[in-house]
Amino acid sequence: MNKFWLLLLAVFFTFGLQAQERIPDRFINHKVKKKETLYSLSQKYGVTVDQIEAYNPTLIKSRLKRKMTLRIPVYEAPVVVEEVISETESYLVPPKATKWRIAYTYDITIQELEALNPSLKEGLKAGQTLQVPITTKDTLVGPSSAFNYYTVLPKEGYYRIEKKLGIGQRILDSLNPELAITGLQAGMVLKVPLEFSGDLKVQDDLLVPKVDLLDSLSPLDRALKIGLLLPFKAQTLELDSLEKTKSLLKKRNLTRLAFDFYAGVRMALEVLAEKEVATELQVFDTQNKRAKLNQLVQTSELTAQDLLVGPLIPRNFDFISAQGRLRKIPKVAPLSYKKVQMRANVYQSIPPKQILRERMLSHLDNVLTEEENVVVVADSLNRDIEKILMERYPYAIRFRPEQGGYLDSELMDSLLLDSIPNKIILESENFSLISSISSQLSGKITPSRPIQLFTTFRGTAYENPNSPNATFGSLGFTFTSGYHPKVFDEGEMPDRFLNRFGMYPSKEAKRGYDLMLDLLLRITRTGDLREGITLGETDYVESRFDYQLLPNGAAVNQGVYLLQHQDDSIILLKK
Repeated sequence: MNKFWLLLLAVFFTFGLQAQERIPDRFINHKVKKKETLYSLSQKYGVTVDQIEAYNPTLIKSRLKRKMTLRIPVYEAPVVVEEVISETESYLVPPKATKWRIAYTYDITIQELEALNPSLKEGLKAGQTLQVPITTKDTLVGPSSAFNYYTVLPKEGYYRIEKKLGIGQRILDSLNPELAITGLQAGMVLKVPLEFSGDLKVQDDLLVPKVDLLDSLSPLDRALKIGLLLPFKAQTLELDSLEKTKSLLKKRNLTRLAFDFYAGVRMALEVLAEKEVATELQVFDTQNKRAKLNQLVQTSELTAQDLLVGPLIPRNFDFISAQGRLRKIPKVAPLSYKKVQMRANVYQSIPPKQILRERMLSHLDNVLTEEENVVVVADSLNRDIEKILMERYPYAIRFRPEQGGYLDSELMDSLLLDSIPNKIILESENFSLISSISSQLSGKITPSRPIQLFTTFRGTAYENPNSPNATFGSLGFTFTSGYHPKVFDEGEMPDRFLNRFGMYPSKEAKRGYDLMLDLLLRITRTGDLREGITLGETDYVESRFDYQLLPNGAAVNQGVYLLQHQDDSIILLKK
């Protein structure tokens, strides 16, 4: 009898513990990838291992396996708003405002803001009137682009945040003094230094999870037909002479770029094949000739494709995109930042120069002040951007190099000031001038005379093998780019490439891999590329994709990196 009551008591005790376990607000389906563990998944989604196991009974009988689909519970943060409900005032939402920025400005969480304004569940709109807490502060201070911001998840402590972002408690406490009073609370937004972003992406200064299209992949029921138009110029290769062919492919020419890009594309297709995504790749040698392109258009081979990637050269791509027979097929411009004709079903995958410049100008608006010594250096080919910069920053000093890119060292020295930051904006695609001015500026840095270098457009001249990267590191050279160049190759793709080809991948090989992987994952997820680009921003080895659909059915990638040289590395500052 005593054993019965003990057993009954144990049952009630267990039931009581389960009853106290909070019911999830929703679930996320997660397809397990290679090397993932229950612990890594708990860290990724901000839940405990026990919570994952509780809603996946199969884990009791079998261990975690690749391609297994798990139900991940999601717990929204509980909201207590009685303190802010009592005294509120009206707030008119300005253009481009976001919920997290409003909440941060008024020292409340997003959940508290939504509790005060139930209509926010349907979205935030400019001109909308909200209720916000009455504040006693003389000046409201909103988020600054000099930092990133992170929203604390339920049950998240300092240890878990450090594992996720790489930032310790000491730095967090120093930047967020309120933590000494409140401690970490779910929903609060923390200020963090730019260099601590972990595996998250930056969106409107807020750190958020990246979109991972490999999760919950559902392959199509047929093989996707891909046409790759590349200027291999096969007729120029002396295939009977192995040494001459090797010599040609070592040079940095269009044929070499085409082979590198092709190698990256093939590697992406192999990765997708392992995920059971079937493809049929057909390669067309354009020979970089209009006559050859015209010959290809006359055949039915191009019209049979589900997707066309290339040609590489913008004028050749425009010729292909103008063909009426191909108007319904998605056509992707793969490598050039030069703007192509944005016709229906054209996808420009490299952010064009104008988008890169606009993003950099936005950053300069945040980091330049009248109290600093701002100098604009532009050569004769960049007078348009020089005019824009001088109108935008009228307190800046204009300095023009001599003809031929010659730079007078003494004159430059006279333009630099002690005791205040010197910020130089260099606008040139002349390698000699870039090398000369960066070397001179680096040599003029002293503890009392800090110097930083910027450009609104980093063209191919900066990729010269003799480019002074060490000098750029000392100057904190800051720029925008459509790809994130890495000083050191690391990760699954470079290692795989090394094992396959005996060398690390070039920029073009990584681009081919990133682009093809992204395109096919978007199509596989939705069945259609136009629908697939609405899935949001994605990030791969060195490329970011965030397409904007234009009214005529074309799309342009706006996935821009804001980067900075620091010592021997190139770090990501912001999206």
